[in-house]
Amino acid sequence: MSLDVAQKRILRAVARKRSRAELKALFAAIRSNDDRTLFAALAPAKKAKRAGDPLIRSLEQSLQRVLAPSAEKAEMLVEHLAKKHRRKISFEAKGLADAARRLRAAKFSDAQIRAGAERLVAHLAKLHGRETVV
Repeated sequence: MSLDVAQKRILRAVARKRSRAELKALFAAIRSNDDRTLFAALAPAKKAKRAGDPLIRSLEQSLQRVLAPSAEKAEMLVEHLAKKHRRKISFEAKGLADAARRLRAAKFSDAQIRAGAERLVAHLAKLHGRETVV
């Protein structure tokens, strides 16, 4: 079996900056593995998901019963914390992650923010008398 011009060009491109030993090892690997395994080895590695902020996950979980968009939940949380701690907080949070970031910058601890979210849900449930809060 002889190689045509296109196949020779591809081999030269592969062999360009590799030693003879590297090429021998590559050819041996190609002979010993099937196509599926070789293509899987060529595919780029999948990016691992970051774990994320545990505070944001706990806020989402505790405010899950509030039936509102994330921006509204964040705004209610900020207002609730400002009222309970008698502090003036002057920012509009775009979502729960933004609210958590800004509340941390305003010197609230993670424990205070978590407790505030739980108290907010309890307060809203008491006002509306339901499991899910509108």
